[in-house]
Amino acid sequence: MQTQQTRTNAPRPRVHGAECCGDANCETGLRNNYYEHKKLSIESFRAEQAYSLERRRLLNRAIHGWGVVNGYAITVAAPDPYGKGAPTGSLKIGPGLALDSCGRELLEVGRTIALADVLALENGKRIDPFRSPSELQQSGRYAHSTINPEECWLLCAHYAEQSISPVSVQGACECQRREWDYTCETVRYSVQRISCKECCRSADCELECECQRGGCCRDLADSESLRRPKDLRSQRGGCRCICDYITGLEFECCGPLCPIDEPCGQKVRVDLGHCVPLACIDIVLDRCDQWAFGERLEVCGPRRLVKRNDLLFDLIRGCDLTRIGRISWEDWHRKQEAVSFEEFSDFFGPFAEDQDECVTSFSVEFSRPVLKETLHSDCFAITVMSAEREGGWRETLRVPIVRIDTERFQKPGDPKGYVWGGTIVVEGAWLEDAVRGRKNRFLGAEAWVEIEVRGDFILDCNGQAVDANAVGLHPYPSGNGTPGGTFLSTFRVASEPEPHHHKGANL
Repeated sequence: MQTQQTRTNAPRPRVHGAECCGDANCETGLRNNYYEHKKLSIESFRAEQAYSLERRRLLNRAIHGWGVVNGYAITVAAPDPYGKGAPTGSLKIGPGLALDSCGRELLEVGRTIALADVLALENGKRIDPFRSPSELQQSGRYAHSTINPEECWLLCAHYAEQSISPVSVQGACECQRREWDYTCETVRYSVQRISCKECCRSADCELECECQRGGCCRDLADSESLRRPKDLRSQRGGCRCICDYITGLEFECCGPLCPIDEPCGQKVRVDLGHCVPLACIDIVLDRCDQWAFGERLEVCGPRRLVKRNDLLFDLIRGCDLTRIGRISWEDWHRKQEAVSFEEFSDFFGPFAEDQDECVTSFSVEFSRPVLKETLHSDCFAITVMSAEREGGWRETLRVPIVRIDTERFQKPGDPKGYVWGGTIVVEGAWLEDAVRGRKNRFLGAEAWVEIEVRGDFILDCNGQAVDANAVGLHPYPSGNGTPGGTFLSTFRVASEPEPHHHKGANL
């Protein structure tokens, strides 16, 4: 009798070298596999905890980056005159969250620190420079005073761990040892010397692109698909540039924590090699001839910040930009109906023949103060286009703007040299002849008027160009989410029904 064998149609897998033997130590992340009757040991729970911590920290530094996420406000603490509160020369640190370059969370709930509470570091190693002059005098070591009152110091936050809740454990040999029930993740602070020029230096761009445009593949530029004009458009950043940047990113190696003896007798483990910069500070001698924190602080200059998703979204929308908040001729902006000549003429106000200039009613207001010295006459342009009698061409003429009046746009309490808007001032002789004259361009023919506001020329209180691009039919607010741009407003002016001298319009 022949035995029937069971066969499978699936091909047998090929074995390539040592593929099936790789990752014996599983350096990519070891986690528990649970099954019935699995014996859980101390190592099992340690592996479970290590996997969760390492993966979370990996995602933190790979996706979010590192720096201050929120909070960590730093102010000089008010000293307690009775000596029960903050001593003189202390800093008050507010609650906050930061991520270090290893992806670890630095959670601060708020505290007050003195100079004796921080570590002094130099090249990632501890130093002891804070010996007072009286101590050095007693030891005869004047030359070892390493503090220069003119130099700057960088205050940093470090990830730290502290074992708490001690317990006594009896081993198999009936000998007792001390263990700890919990590990407290905490924060410790350090100071290190820094050049005062570095305290407020702008961070360099980490993304640097060469001449790379279009698709990701280098040879696509010569392909037929990219020779069409629509495929040669510039792409900001470009796939190749971003790919090269991401490929070249490397994570630092995060070493072990260093045990530190604190003044209170406790031990804490601190990562001295990785920290988050918080502020530039002064270290000065107090009234008791001891080194202490000074009153000068620069908090935002040296900080590295985490760009949160909501922050990036707001920046894309241009929420940090100043826009045109109002124009005085808003009722005319891009309307189909022509403005009567009388309305248009009234916007130039009353005028006498001996006036050199005329303050008009054409004014622009901004959503934030702008730098007054950038608000010149060349930031605005008024163009009148009249129909030529022969051929129907539109002849273009530019209104002579002599200056911008900002007197009524200054608000009390604003920084000196900043205003909220301006009014166009035109040349008096032009107004007398071109608008109020007997034979002006508006007599017997309709005209088009264009008013430009050149946002690239106007800087706001943050030093950025005004986002001035017009948006559809809306007279304001302006803006397309990028600094600069030109606001263009158009309207039609109906022809003057009869000469001025019949109406006695000249004053």
